[in-house]
Amino acid sequence: MITLLASARFFKAVARSIGQAAAWLVVLLVLTVVIDVVSRRFIVLGSTKLQDLEWHFHAALFLLSLGYAYVEGEHVRIDVLQARFGPKLAAVIEIVGAALFLVPFCVIVLHYGYNFVERSFLLDEGSASQTGLPHRWIIKSMLLAGFATLLAAAIGAIADSIAVLLGGKHPDDPHVRHQETGL
Repeated sequence: MITLLASARFFKAVARSIGQAAAWLVVLLVLTVVIDVVSRRFIVLGSTKLQDLEWHFHAALFLLSLGYAYVEGEHVRIDVLQARFGPKLAAVIEIVGAALFLVPFCVIVLHYGYNFVERSFLLDEGSASQTGLPHRWIIKSMLLAGFATLLAAAIGAIADSIAVLLGGKHPDDPHVRHQETGL
C-alpha cells in the first residue's frame, strides 16, 4: 500500500510540477502579445515571428497544463453525479475511465505524435509564412510532453484509486492533501 501511494504521489507530483512551471508561460505570452500589439499600433511594424511565438506559447501552456488540470480535478467531469458516490464507487469510476479511455488515448497520441514530431524534425519544418519562426518541431514536441504529463497524471490517479479500493486513505482526505502539497 505504501508503494502504491508513493508511486501515485510521485506521478501526480511530476504532473503538478510541470503544470506549475508551464504557468510561467502566461507571462511570456502576455509580454509577446503586448509587444506585438504595441509594435503594430505605434511603430507600424507587423511581425510574423511574434504572431507565431504567440501561438507557440499558447499551445505549450495548454499542452503542459493538461496533467496539472487532471491532478487538481479541474478537468471536465460530471461533478453532480460524483458528489453522490461514495469513495469506493468514485474510485472504481476513476479507474475505469482512466484505464479504458484516458490512458489508451494518451498512448495513441504519443505513438502517432512521435512520428509527427520526428517528420517535422527531419524536414526541419518551419512556419508556413516565409518570415515566420523556423524549427516547427520544437512546438510540435510540446504535444509529446503534454500528453506524457497527462499520462503520468492518469497513472497517479489510477494508483490513488486502487489504494482507495484496497482500504487506503481517500485522495481528498485533508491529511493526504497536506502530505502531497507540503502545507
